Amino acid sequence: MTEVRRISDALRLRAVHQRDEIAHDDTRRQITYAQWDREADEIGGGLAAAGLKPGDRVFLPISNAHGVEMAIAVFAVFRAGGIACPINTRLSPKEITDFAALTTPRWCITDVPDVVKDLKLDGNWRVDAMPRDIAALPDQDSLDPEADAEILGTSGTTGKIKGVVVTHPDLVRGVTGTNLDRSRSTLSALPLTGSGGNLGIVMLPARGGATAITQPKFDPRGFLELVKEKKPDLVYLVPSMLRLILDHPDVANHDFEGVKYLMTGTAPLPLDSVKRAMELWPHVRIRNSYGMSEGGVGVGTSSREQVLKPGCVGKLPPNMQIRDETGTVITEPGVVGEIYGWQKHPRRYWNDPEATEASFIGGWTKTGDLGYVDADGDLILAGRSKELIIRGGYNITPLEIETVLHLHPSVQQAAVVGVDHEVLGEDIAAAVTLRPGQQANAEEILAFCRQHLADNKVPRTLLVLDDMPLNPNGKILKKELKPVLQQAADAKRAASRKTA
Repeated sequence: MTEVRRISDALRLRAVHQRDEIAHDDTRRQITYAQWDREADEIGGGLAAAGLKPGDRVFLPISNAHGVEMAIAVFAVFRAGGIACPINTRLSPKEITDFAALTTPRWCITDVPDVVKDLKLDGNWRVDAMPRDIAALPDQDSLDPEADAEILGTSGTTGKIKGVVVTHPDLVRGVTGTNLDRSRSTLSALPLTGSGGNLGIVMLPARGGATAITQPKFDPRGFLELVKEKKPDLVYLVPSMLRLILDHPDVANHDFEGVKYLMTGTAPLPLDSVKRAMELWPHVRIRNSYGMSEGGVGVGTSSREQVLKPGCVGKLPPNMQIRDETGTVITEPGVVGEIYGWQKHPRRYWNDPEATEASFIGGWTKTGDLGYVDADGDLILAGRSKELIIRGGYNITPLEIETVLHLHPSVQQAAVVGVDHEVLGEDIAAAVTLRPGQQANAEEILAFCRQHLADNKVPRTLLVLDDMPLNPNGKILKKELKPVLQQAADAKRAASRKTA
């Protein structure tokens, strides 16, 4: 039996035991395990024949429209001994250029050649013309099982793009030669270039034996139709996607037949989304998960009671801790601190030892996320540490206010940020979008907040927007909202002084 030393060995094993089963389906093309395995060999050999050496980076700006080719390309890079560098094609040209400058790839496979036309590369192929030469495939036993496998671009919602390094030991943890239990299929529209889409969906068939179905580009009606057509066991939706589906006028006509689990994560899950989904699909078990590219650790809810708690992501596991600003572990329930995660194979930032030293400490990762453990031992998220608002000396987490805003019947999306204030230090500002067909003005929404929040937590500035700025994973870009809200807050205070 094949020994699983690298994640590409796991695919080899699946190709034997699940040869003719569908591994990936991007609705345009399906590929079996045997086909995936063979094409990874052919293209891996082609890359080696072109001159790729172990450790060379291969740039992979490939959209979900070619999800099957992304899966093939990633594993071909592994078979050649290279390091895969997936990058979302919807990022700005500068972000893509910055990631290339960071990772210095020699090679590229893409379905959007215009985004890499100015890069200096030794080889650049379109996804429909990848190099093939199986005779040049390196001896797989000669490849380092401890080597770096991928560099994933991550900038969250605030900062400059960085590269999180994921090793082969990290990818194969939990995968063994006899680990062949599997669910049937998972449907998602996550970009296959980020942590959730890449580690969760591209790797899913090799790691867990389930068919990965990828919607090429998310749209609510199309997703509902795919659920009806494909009948997956599990659907994965980020909270913003779930809200768009719940607000679709035809959602009541789609019963999610065959779906057993609805998994969500990557951003806070509004409580009203949970309740509406439960009413629509009472047979579906909803699971809210938490993890991050840097952390390599994850946790999720396991019961109805947990998912109905705002911000709850399940029991705090032994490999996660809550610590205060000095790094001391917090043991008292209800006390907010930063979430730390431990893993056997810690990650690091590519070519950034300073950021690595600041975030990865003795196997523990500073996640930058705030949370606390309640009386039941459940981990409750409280937002990002960088987003903590200190108003007049009081610490206020945006997530608490956003949870209330989402409860308003007209609000679809909500984001809260701290804006500069000459007296208080910071003040609270918010932006919302409305559900289709709903109407509400800022004062009505603020009146709702006053009914559910302490006075010092009610936003002093609130804008109703047509659209929110989102990153490719559906997270709201607060760094783009902040200057808009700062300007609105300054204008409001200036007007108030004139009338005083």
